[in-house]
Amino acid sequence: MIKLSQVREGSIVKVRGGFGSEPAKRARVEGVDSNIKNGRPGIDYTELGATGCERWAYLDQVVEVETF
Repeated sequence: MIKLSQVREGSIVKVRGGFGSEPAKRARVEGVDSNIKNGRPGIDYTELGATGCERWAYLDQVVEVETF
């Protein structure tokens, strides 16, 4: 399980969007929050690649930190 101390703004991560139901995608962390929603930690991120979509996710949706 990834911890808040393992990510920061600018980190490159693999995250499963859709509350964990989507395939993992590479993303750049734009913000880290100890209470992104419902008292749970999470991140704001931008998907890398063609979409460039801005999203948020609970921290437990982050499956890998590629670059701290």
